[in-house]
Amino acid sequence: MKSFARVSRQGASLICTVALLATSFAYSFGQQQTVPTKRPLTHQDYDSWHSIQAPQISRDGKFVAYAFMAQDGDSEIVVRNVATGAEGRAPRGYHPPVPPPDDPGANIGEFQATQARLTRPVFTADNRFVIFSAEPTKAEVAKAKKEKKKAEDMPKNALGIIDLSNGQVTRVERVKSICWNRKALARPRRKVRAETPP
Repeated sequence: MKSFARVSRQGASLICTVALLATSFAYSFGQQQTVPTKRPLTHQDYDSWHSIQAPQISRDGKFVAYAFMAQDGDSEIVVRNVATGAEGRAPRGYHPPVPPPDDPGANIGEFQATQARLTRPVFTADNRFVIFSAEPTKAEVAKAKKEKKKAEDMPKNALGIIDLSNGQVTRVERVKSICWNRKALARPRRKVRAETPP
């Protein structure tokens, strides 16, 4: 009887060991099948990443505007109403990445500030409009280069104007450069002169 008990204990422990090994192999095999393999990042992935640049707040604090810039693709200007959360977007076009200057004495901060100025949206003094520079899309530039167009026939920059009351975007084509003076934007457009009768 003692030998039967010893054999049954050994058999039971053998069955338990086999069952434990079988379930652990099944579990690890199942885990390997459910975990997808991650693919490595490519340059195409990097090019699709976006960053927020040149954020601006309207004078009354009701709107925020910023450039939503792609690393190497078409970008947008985003205007958000702070109170309602409503968001409007306007195409900004393709701003190719510019490498930093090779000159070791160059001021990198000044270089970055200059690049940010090119993409910055600006609120008008009365908070009715957002003004920004718009460039041709990447597809338009690539098509013109493929057709070997001359510099004067290449797609041109534009001026974008977003009406904050209704979100309508107006585009003024063939604008070579845009320059606005913050002091001029802050001044009222009409001068009222009080004259006293003689």
